[in-house]
Amino acid sequence: MTVTPRQRAARKRPDHTIMVVDQMTGEQTGHIGNLSLSGMMLIADHPFVEDALYQLAFTLPHANGQRTIEVGVHEQWLADGTVRGQQWVGLQFIDISEEDESALRQWLMHAPDDDR
Repeated sequence: MTVTPRQRAARKRPDHTIMVVDQMTGEQTGHIGNLSLSGMMLIADHPFVEDALYQLAFTLPHANGQRTIEVGVHEQWLADGTVRGQQWVGLQFIDISEEDESALRQWLMHAPDDDR
């Protein structure tokens, strides 16, 4: 498998649970395993479809309290999770507003380094 520059983006693991919501259904889909400027690993409670597009939202701490980040994503890979019925999903951001990208960038700069 060839690794692209987008896949090399620095990833950060949240120090608390960040739930992710499917904006089309309003349902929680799981929580963030790690997050970068170009995408995230989602620990999903519901099955995801290969090569599908999703509209997701999650909330990050922000200078003014919290900010909900809304992203369009493309599924890149799927793997069985460590818990029965769980799925790990690699998602690439394909649509994010400038304001949300700026807030995400700020969070990434202040999140602890992930040496795991």
